[in-house]
Amino acid sequence: MKKITLIILFAIMILFLSSCITFQKQSPLLTKEYLEGMPLVLEFSRPITKIEIYNGNSLIYSYDGDIIYKLKTNLILHDEITIKLTEFYKNRQYTDIIKKIEPDLQFLLYGGADNSLDVKYEDPITNELDYFFDLDISEIEKSIKQSSINTVVTVLGDRYAKRDEIIFISNFNGQYFEYRYVPEELQFDSELSSASTKTIFKFLEKLAVKNENTIKILDLWDHGNGWAWESKGIKIQPKAIIQDDTTNSYLKIKDIKSVISEYNNKYNVKINILAFDACNMTSFEIIYEFKDLVDYFIGSVYSIAGFGFYYDFFHDLDINNLEKSFVSNIIKKYKYYYTEEFYLDRLSLVGVDMKKINIIWNKVDNIINTESNYNLYKNDGNNYVSEPTDMLDINSLILNTGEFLSNYVNPAIVNSVVRIDGVDYPQYSGIGIMFEDIFNLSNSYYEDYKALSFYNDFQSWIETTWKNIIKNK
Repeated sequence: MKKITLIILFAIMILFLSSCITFQKQSPLLTKEYLEGMPLVLEFSRPITKIEIYNGNSLIYSYDGDIIYKLKTNLILHDEITIKLTEFYKNRQYTDIIKKIEPDLQFLLYGGADNSLDVKYEDPITNELDYFFDLDISEIEKSIKQSSINTVVTVLGDRYAKRDEIIFISNFNGQYFEYRYVPEELQFDSELSSASTKTIFKFLEKLAVKNENTIKILDLWDHGNGWAWESKGIKIQPKAIIQDDTTNSYLKIKDIKSVISEYNNKYNVKINILAFDACNMTSFEIIYEFKDLVDYFIGSVYSIAGFGFYYDFFHDLDINNLEKSFVSNIIKKYKYYYTEEFYLDRLSLVGVDMKKINIIWNKVDNIINTESNYNLYKNDGNNYVSEPTDMLDINSLILNTGEFLSNYVNPAIVNSVVRIDGVDYPQYSGIGIMFEDIFNLSNSYYEDYKALSFYNDFQSWIETTWKNIIKNK
C-alpha cells in the first residue's frame, strides 16, 4: 500500500511540474536554404498566418492573411535571410535563418521569340507538335532532371504566339523545381520588349546571380544575321539580332556588347559564356567584339535550324572542369542532333576559349595569304547559308612566317563541328572571316563592316592586304 501511494505521489508531482514548463515546439519552416537565382519559395509543416522576411535589418516582404502551408514569392535574393513566422496554433512565433547556396551553373536563356520563330513544328525525336521555343524548354526540363550539379536555368520568353513569361528551372541537391511568372510579377512590363538594351540589362541585373563562383551562361535565342545593319538606324530587317516584331525593333552587336560590359563593370562579376542560338553569329570579326568580356564564345557561321540548340547538355558534365565541359557538351549535342535526328548538309558550331584566342589578334597584320585549296562558307541559295557575306575559315589563313594561323587558333577551340555540303571538315575551326568584295560604296554591307571594332583596329590591313587577297581570289 505504501508503495502504491509513493507511485501516485510521484505521478502527481510530474504532472504539476509539466504544467509549469513551456515546451518550445520546433519551427514549422521546412525550408532551411535556398538556391541563389531561384525565386524564394517557403514551405511549412504546420499552418502559418503571418510571415516577415528580412534581408539584414530591412523588411523586404510580408504576409498576413489566411492559413498557408507554402509561400511563393517573387524575391530573387543574394544573401542569407531571416524569416519571422506566426503559427496559426496559439499564435506561436519563430525566427529562422535561411542560408544561401550558390549554384554551380546559371543558364540565362534570353528568348526573343516575338517574331516568325514562334511557330509550331514536329519534334523529330518525340514527334510532339509544339512551338520551337517550348520544345527547347522541354529539352531543358528533361536534361535538368538528369543533372548531378546545382543548376539554375532562368528563361525570359518574349513570345509572339503566346503570352510572355519568365521561367525558373533548377536542380537543387537532386530535387527538381520549376516556377513560372508573368513578367509584371517580377517588375517587367507585361509585354516584354526583348529588342531593348533596357530589357536585356534588367534581365541580367535582376535575375542573374551575383557571386564569382557560379558559372554564368548568357544564351541569346532569336534570329541572327551576323554584323549586317551594324551601321544603320533603321527599325527592322527580315532577319536581325534579337528581332521583336511587336515593337518593330532589333539589337545590334554593339548593343549586346555594351550591355555585357555595363553589367560586368557594375557588379564586378562576369558573364562567363556567351552563346548565340541564332543564325550567322560567329565570325572572326564578331568574336573580336567580345574578346575582353567573356571567357567562352559559342555560335555558328551558318544559319541555324528553327529547332536551334539541342538543349540536352545539362547532365553528364565534368564537375572538375565544369566551364569547359559545358561548352564542349553544347557542341557535342548539336552535332548529334543535326547528324542523327535532323540531318543538315551544312552545319557549324564552335566553342572558343577567349583567353587562348586573344593571342592571335596581334598576328592579324601579319596575315598575307590563304591556302590555295579552300571551301567557303557560302551565302547562296541554300537554306543554310553564311550571312551577310561569303566567309573563309580562318584556319586557311597564312602568316608572313609561312605558318598557318591554325597553329594559334586550334588550341583555343574547345569543340567544333563543320559540315559543308555534306562533307565534314574537322580541320576547319568553325570561325569565318568576311571573304567577299564589298569594298565599294554601292555595297551596303561595306558601311556595316566599317562600324565594327575589328575594322577600326585593323583598317590598314583590311584596306590593303585583305582587300587585295579578296579581289585576286
